[in-house]
Amino acid sequence: MIRIIKEAPVLLYHNIGHYHADAMEDGLLPETFRQQMHFFSENGYNIVTLNQALDHLAGRDHLPLKSLALTIDGGYRDAYTDVFPVLKNHNFHATFFIIPECIGRERKIKGEPIKCLTWDEVHKIIESGMNVGLLAYKGKSIKGEYDESAVMESIVSAMKILKSKIDYEIQYCAFKEGFPEKPLWNFLQKQGFQAVFTQCPTNRKPSLTGIGRIQIDDDDHNIFLTKISKTYLFFKDKRSWKYIRKYKIDRLAHRISETLNRIKKNR
Repeated sequence: MIRIIKEAPVLLYHNIGHYHADAMEDGLLPETFRQQMHFFSENGYNIVTLNQALDHLAGRDHLPLKSLALTIDGGYRDAYTDVFPVLKNHNFHATFFIIPECIGRERKIKGEPIKCLTWDEVHKIIESGMNVGLLAYKGKSIKGEYDESAVMESIVSAMKILKSKIDYEIQYCAFKEGFPEKPLWNFLQKQGFQAVFTQCPTNRKPSLTGIGRIQIDDDDHNIFLTKISKTYLFFKDKRSWKYIRKYKIDRLAHRISETLNRIKKNR
């Protein structure tokens, strides 16, 4: 019996730009992002909202096979200059997870300062029909043990800023890594959040308390194709993933792809 995967991939993008190498560990070049969106457009992919992805997960809706959702984390200004225009050009939807305290300022990645969105740009993103969510705990992880009270205080503070700056209902919350335990999840629900998004692997089945997103952080097209495949989706949150990391099978895949690219280039 063939198992049907009741989950649409949710892709996670971070900074998109030409930055110092140290700031590009999770980043992507703008030309690569454009190529990937062009690939989706030319190959019949159905870009859906997070609402649609959640309805599919819950069985309230049935999305076509080539359906996926896009999320952009960090609130960097490149989300407006290098991402937003490309999405509009293809008529694609995305959810932008921002840190309210950083809007109009700078964030640092490995010591490299990167400008963030302005509130005017956030308004324009919302006015276009795209969604904005909260990148909680100022973009920090809650993987493993975390200070629950500190996380809650940070979220309350961030929500106060959001409510004072935008007339918009924030439905979704994201964490860099990790997912909330029951007390924090109950708190998030009282704040009005409908679901939490994080980065895979989560080592558990996807649920509203933590949906693992697939991070797209490699300019290699072969790796990109692997990450958006149904095979990757099937394994992304399995406990077996720790063995894939332990025995560096993921790194082997990168080396194989690099070799294939060199062979293709030299032909």
